[in-house]
Amino acid sequence: MSMTIRSPLALAAGRERRRASGRNWRQDRIDGRSVGELILVYALLAFVLVETLYPLVWVLFGSLKTKDEVLANIWGPPSGFVWQNYIEAWRVSGMGARIVNSAIVTAAALALLVAAATPAAYALSRLAFRGRNIVLALVVAAMLVPPQVMAIPLFMTARDLGLINSRLGIALIHAAANLPLSIFILRSFFLSLPMELEDAARMDGASRFQILWLIMLPLVRPGMALVTIFGFIEIWNDFFLAFLLLRDPAVQTIPLGLVAFFQQYGSMWNLYFAALTITTLPVIVVFVLMQRQFIAGLTAGAVKA
Repeated sequence: MSMTIRSPLALAAGRERRRASGRNWRQDRIDGRSVGELILVYALLAFVLVETLYPLVWVLFGSLKTKDEVLANIWGPPSGFVWQNYIEAWRVSGMGARIVNSAIVTAAALALLVAAATPAAYALSRLAFRGRNIVLALVVAAMLVPPQVMAIPLFMTARDLGLINSRLGIALIHAAANLPLSIFILRSFFLSLPMELEDAARMDGASRFQILWLIMLPLVRPGMALVTIFGFIEIWNDFFLAFLLLRDPAVQTIPLGLVAFFQQYGSMWNLYFAALTITTLPVIVVFVLMQRQFIAGLTAGAVKA
């Protein structure tokens, strides 16, 4: 009887084939992850996506229904598109003037915020001066104090300075309220830039202002975009400061208009949903237009050079 002698390599290959044939599909790997892990990750992502988008879709559906259909079919899509709801909501709620007020307040506050936060963040990241760590600690501590805690002193200070019922006044307060977080974000971006850039500019005779304006600002644009998006969402949707400081209906912003509209026409859910959709659209448009800068801003300042 003849015997076949197999090499060690052949024996190892045979064992590997037998092990692979008996392996569960969950153990197959794609880019270092098992198929089971990938299915779990994508299932969780799909759940988060549905949980995030469905409230927006639900409001959109409600804005396109009749008053009776909203009550009869709360969660489902509309049987027909009632675009007249948007016209009625715009007319009844006086949304045009409040959108203009919100746009003025938001634009002024963002301009003040970026103009103040950028040089402050640059100074805290690049300039060595006595008490810098104390100033940085105060900035971080200010992030932990909600505006509601300072309601009474804030109102009394705004009253003494004549900032009540002033769009510029509330824009100034919004900028101050968002300043600590903006400084903290921009400081991390400045820290991620190499010092050699400034050293080379100083050797060429550039001043501190020229270094900041001509070299640093173009490199921290993702951080400025991140601050702008965060500030826009916070200021555009703010109710507390507007309720505290804007008593005159002529200068009130969108959140106050929505509350007044709901109090007066609470049973007209279709019009209320239409008004909500109108006020949400600017936030969605800004995020869609700046999503690339937003994503770059989330990661660009995360690593220190």
